[in-house]
Amino acid sequence: MVALAVTNVLVAFLQSPTASNALAQPTPTPAPAATSAHVDTPRPYRPVERPESELHKKLAAQKPDFGDDDRISKAWSRGEIGVDEYIRNTIWRVADPSRLPKKFRSNERLSHRAGLSLTYALSLLDEASAETQAWVKSLAVRPVENKASSTTTATRIDCATPYIQFVNWFTCKRSLSIGHAFDIYYNIDGFSVNPDTGASMNGIPDVDVSPSNGVPDAIDKVEASLRTAWSQYQSMGYGLTGNRVEIYIGFDYNDNPGLTFPFGDILDDHGGPVIFLPTDPAEFEDQNGNPYRNEDWYTYLIRHELFHAVQYHYLPNLHFFGNIVSINWWMEATAEWAVNAVYRQVSPAEAGWGAYARTLDSFLAGPGGPESALNSSDGLGGSRQYGAFIFAQYLVERAGTTDFVRRTWEVMDSKMPLEAIDQVLSGYGLDLNKEVQGFAVANYRLTGKTANLSAFLGAADGYANVHASGLWRNELDGKRPKRSAEKTMTWGGSANGSTMIWHGGASYVEFTPPPTGNGRLSVRVEAPDQGGIDSEVEFHYFLVAWDNLSSMTPLRWARADARGDDETHELTIKMNAGETATLIAVRSDLWQESQKIPNGYSMGQVVNWTASMAVEANTGMNGALNAMWAGYANNAGCADWSGGDAAQAVKLPSGKRAWFFSDTFLGDPSKRSTGSDTSYIRNSIVVQDGSALRTITGGSTCRETSPNGDFWSRYAKTPVGEGGQYWTGDSKVVNENEVVKFYYEGVGDENTRGAYARLSIADLETKSVADVTPTRLQECSVRNPYPIIWGASLLDHDGYTYIYGWEADGSSAEKSLFLARTPVSGDLGDQSRWRYFAGTGSDGSAQWAVSCATSKPLQPKVEIDFSVVHINGLFWLVRHTPASQAPGKIVALPSRSAWGFGSEQIDLYTPPETKTNPAYSAVYGARVQAGVLPDNSRVLISYTVSTSTTNVSCWTRGYYFPDNQYPRFIDVPISQFFSTKIP
Repeated sequence: MVALAVTNVLVAFLQSPTASNALAQPTPTPAPAATSAHVDTPRPYRPVERPESELHKKLAAQKPDFGDDDRISKAWSRGEIGVDEYIRNTIWRVADPSRLPKKFRSNERLSHRAGLSLTYALSLLDEASAETQAWVKSLAVRPVENKASSTTTATRIDCATPYIQFVNWFTCKRSLSIGHAFDIYYNIDGFSVNPDTGASMNGIPDVDVSPSNGVPDAIDKVEASLRTAWSQYQSMGYGLTGNRVEIYIGFDYNDNPGLTFPFGDILDDHGGPVIFLPTDPAEFEDQNGNPYRNEDWYTYLIRHELFHAVQYHYLPNLHFFGNIVSINWWMEATAEWAVNAVYRQVSPAEAGWGAYARTLDSFLAGPGGPESALNSSDGLGGSRQYGAFIFAQYLVERAGTTDFVRRTWEVMDSKMPLEAIDQVLSGYGLDLNKEVQGFAVANYRLTGKTANLSAFLGAADGYANVHASGLWRNELDGKRPKRSAEKTMTWGGSANGSTMIWHGGASYVEFTPPPTGNGRLSVRVEAPDQGGIDSEVEFHYFLVAWDNLSSMTPLRWARADARGDDETHELTIKMNAGETATLIAVRSDLWQESQKIPNGYSMGQVVNWTASMAVEANTGMNGALNAMWAGYANNAGCADWSGGDAAQAVKLPSGKRAWFFSDTFLGDPSKRSTGSDTSYIRNSIVVQDGSALRTITGGSTCRETSPNGDFWSRYAKTPVGEGGQYWTGDSKVVNENEVVKFYYEGVGDENTRGAYARLSIADLETKSVADVTPTRLQECSVRNPYPIIWGASLLDHDGYTYIYGWEADGSSAEKSLFLARTPVSGDLGDQSRWRYFAGTGSDGSAQWAVSCATSKPLQPKVEIDFSVVHINGLFWLVRHTPASQAPGKIVALPSRSAWGFGSEQIDLYTPPETKTNPAYSAVYGARVQAGVLPDNSRVLISYTVSTSTTNVSCWTRGYYFPDNQYPRFIDVPISQFFSTKIP
C-alpha cells in the first residue's frame, strides 16, 4: 500500500510498549561513553522503574494539537475539511506554503511541530482517495534522468543527476556511510537550475577553495560536522532509526531555521529521519533587514538537527501527538546541550562553538524571566526552551555522566519529560526537588561550585562548565539572571515588594548595605494561599551574602522551606559594607505540562517580602527576664517559687507561658539558711501572664513552721510525681487542651527511668495546686543496663515530632545521644507509633526501626539538658561543652538533618560564672526557650548556675546565696547560627 512504511511504524508502536521495539530496523546502539568533560565523578546508576503516569495516558488518548498556527489541523479536527484536503494542505505547508488557501497560511516560522503534523497527516493516508495516494507517492524523492540541472559544464562531483522531493528540486546529492547512511541534497548558487523551467536556483555559495575537491566548501563543512557529531553521539550511546538519514538543504519557507521529521521518507522503506535546512544556513538578516553571513552555522546547525533525529529513535509518533509542546521543551534543551558536548569533546574552539548559548537570556532574563515555570515554552520555534540547555548541563554535572540525558530519552516513550528526568535522577540517587533548588542558586552565580554552600543546599551551587563565568554571563544583562528587585538599604531601613513565581521557577531580589558599618539583614517572606488549581505550593528561600557580584563567593547564608499552608518565614544573616545579599525564592513543585510564556496568572504564586537592615548587638544577658525572675524570687511568699534549675517553657494557647523547673526552692530566700523554714521540691511549674507569675506546687505549702503534724507533712509537695524524683525534660502543647511533658526519675545512672505527664491546660491556666502522676515510658536499652531516657528535647519538623534522648550511664556526665520520631498528628505518648533512628543507609538516608533496641547513637555526646532547634535552614544541637574542653561554654553543633551532627561547632556564649574558685560555680542546663522573645532576630537561651561550696553547717551555697539557683537568660543573634562547615 502507499502508506505501508508509516503504517508499519504506527502498528509496531501500538503493538509494543517499548520504544526500542516501536521503531523499524533501529541502528545497533554502541557501548555508551561513561563521562565527558565538565562533569563530577560519575554516580552509580540503578534503574528505577515507574509506571506510565495518568497524565500521559490522558494526553495520549486525546486528538493531537499542533498549535494555534496550524490552522489546517484545527480545521480538520473540527470536521471542516476532509482527510484528502488535510493531507494535501499539510504537505503544502512544509513544501510550498504559497499554494495554501489563504485561510490556512501563517507567518509563523516553521518548527518541529510542522514535521509532526505532517507525519500525523501521512499516517492517515490509507483513509484518503486513490488520487491523493497516488499524488503523495509522486512526491517521494527520486532521481530524474535527462534533465538539465546546471548553467555550466563545470565539474561538481555530486551534481550529475537532479532529484525531486516534495515538489522541490535538488541538483546535487552527497552520500556518506559513517556507521549509518546519510544523504545530503543541495543546490549551488549560480550553478543549479530548475530542471523543469531552466530558471536559476538559489543554493549554497559556489566556493570550492579549501579544499578544492569539486565539492562546495559549505558542504565540506556540513559533512565534516556531521561526521564529528554522529561519531560523538554514537560514542555517547545513541542510535538512529531506519537505514538512512536524508538531509535537504533548500527549504526556506516561513523562515525555516532547521526542521527535522520524526520518521524519514515515509513513502519508502528507509524509515529514517529527514532534516530540512535553509537553502544557505549561513545567510541571515539583521533587525533592519540587512543581510549578513555567519558561516559557523554550517558547523553548528547540523549538529543540533542531527540530535533531533537521534531523539526520534526513542519516541513513538503517537507519544508526540499528545505531548508536543512539553516534549519539545526537552528536545530543544538537550539538542543545544548535545551540540555543546560535541564541541567540548572534540574541538572546543571550532567554528560555532558558542552558538548553543545564544538563547540563554531567553531562559534567565527574557519574557517571563526566571520566575516562569521551569519547562515553559514561548512556542515551537521560540527561544526559551533552547536556553533550557543549562538545566540539562546542570543535571549532567550532578549525575557525573553524559549518560544522564540519553537515559531520559530511553524512558520517554511513556513519560512526560519532567517525569523521565525525575525517574532517571532517582536512579542516580538524586532528588529532582533538591536539584531544582541548587539549579536556581547555580544560575544566579554562573561560576564554579563552592563546597560549603553546595553542602548546605544538598546540591551544586555552581557549574563545572568553564563557559558559565564567561560565555553564559556575557549573554545576560548584568552578567546574571534578571532580578525582580534591587534595593540599596540603610542601617535601620526597610524595603518590601512582591514577585510571582511559577512551577520550578525562581526569583532573585538583591540587597546592598550602606558603604560603611555592619549589622544584620532580615527578610520576611510570605506566600499567601491563593486557592486556585494548585494551592499546595512548595517554596525554598535562600538568603546569601556575597563578597561581590563578580566572583560571587558566598560568605554567609540561611534558608527556609515552606509547603502548603506553611506560608510565612523569616531569614537573617550578618551583613558588612561592601557585600551584596540576594534573596533567592525557588518554587520546587512542578507542573508536568509545559506552560506558554507568559504563564497564566492562576498558575503563579505571589511571594511577598519585607527586608530590614539593622545594627546588631552581640550576644548578651537578657536583663528584663533575669530581673523578672530575681524580683519574683526576692519577693516570694511562702508558696512561691524562689529558685529552680533546668528551666523549660511552653507557650499556652491563651498566650500565657508555663515554665517548668526541676529542683525548686519555695519561699523567702533569706529564710533558707536555717534549712527548715522553707520548702524544697523536686519540680515545679510557674505560669507567666505578662509580668505576673503564679507558682503551681503539689500543695501543703506555708506550713514549714507549723507545730502541728509530723515533720515531713509540714513541707510542700511536688506537683508532678510526688514522692519520687522527677526532673524535667521537654514539653509540647497537644490538641490545644493539654501539655505533654517529659520527665526522668533518677540521677542519670542505670536506675533512672523515663516518664511523661499529661497536664490539663485548663488547670495550668487557673490552678496553683496540681497532683499529676507521670506515666512510665517503655523501658529501652541498647547497652545494658543503661536505659535511654526519652524526651530531653522535642522538635517538630516536616510532619514529624523528633524526640531526643540520652543514655543513663552514670559513669559520665556526657551521655550518648539517641533519636526517635513520630507523626506530628499522632499521640505523642503512644510509643507504638514511634520509630527509632537505626543509622543511615548506603545513600546516607536515615533508617527508622520499629524496635528501640536497634537504635543507634548519634555522634555527639550531651549532658542531660540540651536543645535541638531548626534555625536558618539547619538543625542545631545547643549544649554546654564538656569538662574536657571549656567547661560551661554554650555552643551549637550544625547539621543538615535531625541526626547528622558531627564535631563541628560554633561558640555562642561563655557564661561569666564559669570558674572553679573561689565560688566553685558550675553552669549547666543550656536550653533554647522558643517563642519567648518578641523579636525573631534573636534566640533566647537559659542556663543554670550551681555550686558545690558548703558552709560550716554543710548546707550548699544555694541555701544561703540563692541567686545561684536562678535561671540565667541570654539573647543570641539568630545570625550567629551560621557555619561554613556542615557535617
